[in-house]
Amino acid sequence: MQAVETTALIEATGLSISFNGSTVLSDVDFGVAAGEVHALVGENGAGKSSLMKMLGGLYTPDRGTIRVRGVPARLAGAKDAIDAGIALIHQELNLVDTLSVVDNIFLGKEIRTRFGFPDRAAMRASARRALDQLGFHAHPDTLVGTLRVGEKQLVEIAKSLVADARVLIMDEPTSALSDTETHALLGLVRRLRERGMGIVLISHRLSEIFEVADRVTVLRDGRRISTLRTAQIESSTALVSMMIGKDFAPPERDADAAPRSRNTVVDVSNLTLRAPARTMVREVSFSVFEGEVFGLSGLLGAGKTELLEAIFGTSAYALEGAVAVSGHRRPFRSPSEAAAAGLAFVTEDRKKDGLMLDHSLEANLLLPSLPRVPGFPFYRRGRLRAWAAERARASRVKHRSLAQPARTLSGGNQQKLIIGKWLMTRPRILLLDEPTRGVDVAAKAEIYRQILEAASSGVTVIVASSEIDELMLLCDRILVLCEGQAKGILPRGEFSADVLIRLASP
Repeated sequence: MQAVETTALIEATGLSISFNGSTVLSDVDFGVAAGEVHALVGENGAGKSSLMKMLGGLYTPDRGTIRVRGVPARLAGAKDAIDAGIALIHQELNLVDTLSVVDNIFLGKEIRTRFGFPDRAAMRASARRALDQLGFHAHPDTLVGTLRVGEKQLVEIAKSLVADARVLIMDEPTSALSDTETHALLGLVRRLRERGMGIVLISHRLSEIFEVADRVTVLRDGRRISTLRTAQIESSTALVSMMIGKDFAPPERDADAAPRSRNTVVDVSNLTLRAPARTMVREVSFSVFEGEVFGLSGLLGAGKTELLEAIFGTSAYALEGAVAVSGHRRPFRSPSEAAAAGLAFVTEDRKKDGLMLDHSLEANLLLPSLPRVPGFPFYRRGRLRAWAAERARASRVKHRSLAQPARTLSGGNQQKLIIGKWLMTRPRILLLDEPTRGVDVAAKAEIYRQILEAASSGVTVIVASSEIDELMLLCDRILVLCEGQAKGILPRGEFSADVLIRLASP
């Protein structure tokens, strides 16, 4: 990595902030220099996003100072930060689904002609250049609401590229991207660094930190534990141990744990999914055995999510071919029908599809299981509460009370809550779409543990993930998709990142 310049583009000293009497950050120092990538790591809830929101003008610190290029700055809003040359890419997407890609990119900062009218041609051209840098070839007039989560993430990043920023704060920019798209984005980060920009990178994918970061700051429980040059950190395991304050050992699929049963639970035959303008999945076939962890790999738009939706009965596309579950030809006509047959589906977007954010943890945990309660709709409230508490403990969801709203949990705990609520239904088949998106390494380990324990108990698991390392750690076999077509199924003994990437590439 190149030497870090000494020019501090932004420097924070002694930042502290509390919400509702609870301290979120306490006396934190942080800064980024010109031509530097400074990574910020920590568990979900460690205070990373709060720190970045203060630097991005969205939160006002209770104490501490922020200097921009050596001058004290009061960032009272996002506009102040933008005017100071600071662009913030949020982990939670900040897009308008009913507007086009180009309108989202230039919302509030439209390019205008000399007569004051929006210059659509200039904005399309600028948007196209930004999207091309990310390897994303959607038409600028495409409605954002029609894009997948990963594609929306690229639009969010493109918004910052068209702003003339000196400091770029990237909060989990690759959380919904495949390894190939991530590689392209990290290449862009290097180019921006070479231009003298300061990059703040928050990522739970520690391999990215070691690949591009010059320095790493570790937060734990709202406090800065250490700031080190990346070369000083021995390994990703050592970094995780710093984050959680104890030794860390990640779980993985035991090679001897592969299912011995050859009982086929899910059988997909010549499945084709057609949209009015394109074919999303074309003649895909595969079978999954009882107790197997079966992976779906591929780039954005390869058809992973569409396959899971077709199995669960939520597909919006015209279906050809056959889906059989436990020997019975399907597809299901509704999610309730699939759930009644023993299927559970953890969707890609936890906030939109996975949780009732304003309802309690107890309500979220119990809702899918209520029809299975003996004597439903008559039941003992205390027994249900104890059942929910037991599941929350088993899933290691960090919470104050079962009565607190789901939105108050960190992202990792929300994801553990979703998986826990579906495991309460005692499913026979567990479908997982990006189960660890935006989740810290320690929370990932807990989620992996739940997945592997479920498979060991005989649950059939199908997991779609953009992270090749994750699939190779969890799965017995991996199906690789490319532009909606099956390119091969690899058994564990043949797993290779190079082979998976090559098969997934057009």
